[in-house]
Amino acid sequence: MSARSLFGLARVASLAVAVAVPLFAAERECAAISKDECVDAHGRGQDLREKGQLTRARQMFMSCAQSSCPSLLQGDCARLGEELDRIVPSVSFGARNSHATDLPNTTVYVDDVLVATRLDDGKSYDFDPGKHTVRFLHDGKETSLKVILNQGERGRVLVATFVDVRPSASPSSASSTGDTPPTLPSSKRSAFPLVLAGIGGAALAGGTTLLAIELGRVPSSCSLSTRECAAAPGDPAFTDAHAAMSLANVGVGIGIGGAVLLVTGIIWYVAQPATSPSDPTSARAVAPWTGLGSHGLSVSF
Repeated sequence: MSARSLFGLARVASLAVAVAVPLFAAERECAAISKDECVDAHGRGQDLREKGQLTRARQMFMSCAQSSCPSLLQGDCARLGEELDRIVPSVSFGARNSHATDLPNTTVYVDDVLVATRLDDGKSYDFDPGKHTVRFLHDGKETSLKVILNQGERGRVLVATFVDVRPSASPSSASSTGDTPPTLPSSKRSAFPLVLAGIGGAALAGGTTLLAIELGRVPSSCSLSTRECAAAPGDPAFTDAHAAMSLANVGVGIGIGGAVLLVTGIIWYVAQPATSPSDPTSARAVAPWTGLGSHGLSVSF
């Protein structure tokens, strides 16, 4: 390469530098703000911070922290912006189905403002502290979350779960296919204890009635407390009193036995568990039995 060519290249390079420097300076001048704008941004940032609008307040402080602002104002804005960086809440979003599979093609709205159209970039977003409503939309389905973000809460993950909904079969289709739900048998208690209690009640009433009647047949000349009669020997009052007291004692025995059956039947009915007719292990059987000199009822469980 000749010396003339080298000289031409050097001249072109110097011209390029000469053009690039003014363009860069012009770009910085366009981004810079005036002193009045710096003061206005500083004041608006403090007002927004008092209202809890921390994200917008931080933007104001970032704008007045530029080198084009007065040094004192610039330093205060930078300090306030750094403070907000530490307390502005940030969240990231996720969406999954009922099988815990990620659904990246999900759209997210926060307070009806579109925030993200996909969730596969792992980005986090800054929001003001307080209540927010987050809506997730995926494949025509929507689910919402209501959250409260606190100052200094950084990196919180909000995940929506889309449950797979399967349409339930209509009654007509169920009957046509024969897949009708089984009818569960109703549970009930055995009525035998109530029958036993009824017999006992009847016996108690009969025994009481017999006792009252026979006590009324005792002659007036005879005393029930002393069991003596004020009559001459051989007087029929002795025979009548003896017969009446014998039947009265029978009435007492019948009444006591009836009371025992009544109480036993009631306690048995209340204490027995409810059973299902389809449960073979819960069947009870009652059958009479007789033996040498005795008889009664046998109850099997």
